[in-house]
Amino acid sequence: MADAQTRAVAKSVSVGSALTSYWLYPATTVSPDKAKNLVLVHGYRGDHHGLEAFAGGFTDYNVYVPDLPGFGESEPLKSVHNLDAYTQWLYKFLKGISLVQPIGVGHSFGTLIISSCEAEHDLFESVILVNPVGGGKVGGISKFLLEFVKFYYWVAHVVPENIGMRMAKTYLLVDSMSAFTTKSKNKELRKWIKQVHRKHFNSFANPQVNWESYVASIKNVVTPYVKKITKPVLMIAADQDEITPVYTVVELAKSMANAEVYEIKGCGHLVHYEAAQEAVDVMNGFLAKLR
Repeated sequence: MADAQTRAVAKSVSVGSALTSYWLYPATTVSPDKAKNLVLVHGYRGDHHGLEAFAGGFTDYNVYVPDLPGFGESEPLKSVHNLDAYTQWLYKFLKGISLVQPIGVGHSFGTLIISSCEAEHDLFESVILVNPVGGGKVGGISKFLLEFVKFYYWVAHVVPENIGMRMAKTYLLVDSMSAFTTKSKNKELRKWIKQVHRKHFNSFANPQVNWESYVASIKNVVTPYVKKITKPVLMIAADQDEITPVYTVVELAKSMANAEVYEIKGCGHLVHYEAAQEAVDVMNGFLAKLR
């Protein structure tokens, strides 16, 4: 992550009528002029900071990491923030910065945007999906929490905005989400993840964006999109991920001729925090085989 921060170059581009902020991390082990390009798309409620450990590990590539519209420093879309709108935004963003056939890497909600965009526009050289949002049936406490948060965000977006912002940004909610998704027993790591989420998990523009994006993140799955992808696909799953059980990712890969799965043990939905180095090593290995 520290390596990424020293490489980061802040940039912005107008996509439609809204400004998208993004960060370029130039290649360091090869000349940036000769390096391939790679795009990282973060998950729901995050921003580019969440993927800095990944960006720092891709030293052979020019890495581009945008803040999703309505999050971080990017302006909201003028339309509803649903999956189709984010898909079209990513397509226009890549065209706007003149990236041709980059490698597409997404985490969580970002896997939906990457896979949907590739299925519709055939934009990427290869695709990597970390904690892909799959089609497994979520039950028990996970289902209860998803539905509770959905109702809570709905209330937050219909009350006056100043009240809704306080509701959605309360540390009680943020800390609860951190505690639920963090599986490591390492107290220092858990404390760090909690601090990172407190710092960067509340960067959404308004309760409407937060609500619309949350609905988009839980009502869609990658299955119909990845089945249309003809490029090589790597899916990284985690054995304690309640949002996407490993077996659903394995079964999906079996139905495809171009996909492989890597399972990370002792980790949940926060691979980019809890097992970033392992994931980076696997992703670099996958990409090296395609050269």
